[in-house]
Amino acid sequence: MSLAGDDASCTSYLMGNHIIAERMFPTHEPAVILYAPLHTAIWGPAGGPAHFTFDQPSDQFGSFGNVEVTAGGVELDRKLAALLFHLGVTVPDALLTT
Repeated sequence: MSLAGDDASCTSYLMGNHIIAERMFPTHEPAVILYAPLHTAIWGPAGGPAHFTFDQPSDQFGSFGNVEVTAGGVELDRKLAALLFHLGVTVPDALLTT
């Protein structure tokens, strides 16, 4: 984006745990690989503040309509909430209510 004259910065990351993803693939739903690993981004304008954006795992995994896959997404919601809490970041209510 800097080539277009934007001075904001953004870095995209893929976060995941292959052991958790493997529990859902291929046993329950091979297409879950579209959402595992979790897509995240840290972005912000020059000088701050920084923002951390992510896809909610239970929303992504729940789209398959498979109870086992959805349960994996809910587990990942809780793990993401624990990470954010550990980092001292506000945990979105949506991660806590699934």
